[in-house]
Amino acid sequence: MRSPPPFRVLYMDFAPAAGGSLVSLASLLRGLDWDQWQPHVVLSEQNPFDEFERMGVRVHRVPTPQWAHLIPSGAPGSPSRRPQAASRVRDWVRKSPPLAPLIALLGSWRGWRRHTLPLAQALAPILAAYRPHLVHLNDALPLVRAGVLAAQRAGVPVVVHTRSFVFPTFWDQRRLLPRVQGFIFISQAIARAHLSHIPHPPLFRVIPNPVDTNLFQYPRPHPGLRRELGLPAEAPLVGFIGRLVPWKGAHIFVEALARLRAWHPQVRGVVVGSADTPQARAYAQELRARSQALGLASHLFWLGRRQDTPRILAGLDILAHCSVEPEPFGRVIIEGMAAGVPVVASKAGGAAEIIQHGENGLLTPPGDADALARALHTLLNDPELRARLAAQGRHTVQERYTVEAHVTSVTRFYGEIWEERK
Repeated sequence: MRSPPPFRVLYMDFAPAAGGSLVSLASLLRGLDWDQWQPHVVLSEQNPFDEFERMGVRVHRVPTPQWAHLIPSGAPGSPSRRPQAASRVRDWVRKSPPLAPLIALLGSWRGWRRHTLPLAQALAPILAAYRPHLVHLNDALPLVRAGVLAAQRAGVPVVVHTRSFVFPTFWDQRRLLPRVQGFIFISQAIARAHLSHIPHPPLFRVIPNPVDTNLFQYPRPHPGLRRELGLPAEAPLVGFIGRLVPWKGAHIFVEALARLRAWHPQVRGVVVGSADTPQARAYAQELRARSQALGLASHLFWLGRRQDTPRILAGLDILAHCSVEPEPFGRVIIEGMAAGVPVVASKAGGAAEIIQHGENGLLTPPGDADALARALHTLLNDPELRARLAAQGRHTVQERYTVEAHVTSVTRFYGEIWEERK
């Protein structure tokens, strides 16, 4: 008897740069049984993420007009004044509260006309050629509007995999929500926040992001990072990994490291992450200047974007997660736990669902550099506590955040959507 043809899923992510959402999506696709599930992917033509091609998945790249202003300055076609003009408009709106709702409505309409509708038209031939059974949109509804419209026109059910605190607008609720068959939320924090904006939600599930533990099998302590940085084996090494944007809190890490040196003069720190926008690059320059002013020139290493995160984690004594706003999930936290590194995290959003304070990591108040420094000091002073938290952290990942469990939950949800659709 011939086996049934695979279930075709078209995944769409319109982000302009690589990030945790695409890493999580790649883990899902890598774990799928391709005899049963046939994935195709749509990405922004600006996004350099190439993991899908490397694993043999067909990728379509489309222009995303809403991110055109992020083309690096000086590149062909890059606008020179639009970001500054947009910033001035936002400042004026904030100073004119009575006009804000009207301007927001006009701005939303303008965005639909200039960004959403052209992108939906570009997606139409891809849907017609691939004829998917399901469209899986890889971020919050306002960031994937064009995918909803294109899928609806093609008569294909839609799942929105919500990964951020970006909430539906009035127009989203009126025009797009009725066309969505299901939501996946990456944390309870995300689910609670979004469901408060969705009066009559369709089917939904909370399915946390996965981590491939096979990628984090480096023996610890691994000497590679210390050799690269020229550090002695006895120097404590703490690290921050994340995009260099203010809400991720790299400035809290810098301040905490400076305070930590009073207790541990030999301590060193590493910052791993990229600055992908003009605003982020300005923030990165401020961080470097502040670290110089705090006397960290020879104690803090800036490693930029790296592809060898597991190797870097294996060389750390402690990983610090420093977000100053609620974290949608906190992928770097489970990566640190998978690598067997004790983690100190900000107690907000999804991070507080992953870490149980004192059991599999430590939690500190968001934005509190003093509390972070004290937590790092406690761990550096107590090797047994570090070892216990690291072991329990890895156990937590193996119990709750494996790729296998994630794939099972997501594909089971696909089945529920398809049955309800029929």
